[in-house]
Amino acid sequence: MTSFNSVGDQSRSYQLRLSQHLLKSKLDRLTKEVATGIRSDIPLALNGDLSRVSHVDTRITMLATYQQNASEAKTMFESMQRVLERIQSSTDSIGPSVMTEANTSPDDVLRMRASQISQDFRSVFSALNTNVSGRHLFSGNRTDTAPLGSFDDLISGLNAAVAGATNANDIVTRIDDWFDAPAGSGGFTDLIYNGNDTGNTWIAISDERTVGSDLTANSPELRNLLKGMAALTFVAESGAGLDSSTMRSLFTQSGDKLLRASTDLTVARAMIGLQEAATAQTQAQNTAENTSLSLIRSTLISADPYETATALQETEASIQNLYTLTARLSRLKLTDYL
Repeated sequence: MTSFNSVGDQSRSYQLRLSQHLLKSKLDRLTKEVATGIRSDIPLALNGDLSRVSHVDTRITMLATYQQNASEAKTMFESMQRVLERIQSSTDSIGPSVMTEANTSPDDVLRMRASQISQDFRSVFSALNTNVSGRHLFSGNRTDTAPLGSFDDLISGLNAAVAGATNANDIVTRIDDWFDAPAGSGGFTDLIYNGNDTGNTWIAISDERTVGSDLTANSPELRNLLKGMAALTFVAESGAGLDSSTMRSLFTQSGDKLLRASTDLTVARAMIGLQEAATAQTQAQNTAENTSLSLIRSTLISADPYETATALQETEASIQNLYTLTARLSRLKLTDYL
């Protein structure tokens, strides 16, 4: 006797809907994989072992931080170089000229020249307060504060320090002592300098390398430059009250101080240049490592484009066949079986 297994309409409808749902989910998954090139179920693709991709992602994130630090350092170094170049360009022309003028120019010309240099001094003072994106370049680790206070306060402090000096050597010594006075002595560090030289300003741009600069507005290289310009500004402030001999001696000593300060600035700029080169080299290394890690990550989680496209076509064909079958079954009538 022949037996028949029959499937009821309700059961058949459920099976068709289930097949449709499964195929639709597969189609969505494959479509997403084709569009993104990434497997939709990464844990499944890696057999549940996410340690390698997690390690790669962590390293890529760290490299991004290093590159951000390097970019900020690069901007800082470039900005410092521009400021120092502008300052050095000014002082390089002043130093030799005032030494010559001390022996050749009449007193009234020297006083006029001192007034011009006083304005240059104010410009240098302002340049040292340069900030980039709110970060002051010469404040040490107190980057949110301008390194130098009021220029007028500086002049007042210098005049007080020099008061009573009777000759050029005494004036220069008092100016030097005021600029070099340790904290708590009422000199430049207390009255004018607002930065902080004690903290660490160096930043990491890789696992092995940190970059930075210890040059501040209170560094000897810049203080010596300020001393030379301050002495000439004192000449301008004193006017006719300063005798010719003292004035000419101040011109000569200031010129010599500015020439030596220029040499110090050249060395300081060279040191910053080394930091710039190290930063550029490390950026290139970080970029190469990031590229390598990105390729590894892609290998781990990427969907094969050919296999995915083939599977997508097959799934689309299966869905079309299912729709065709569903349509045919929906047109069946009882009379078709009689």
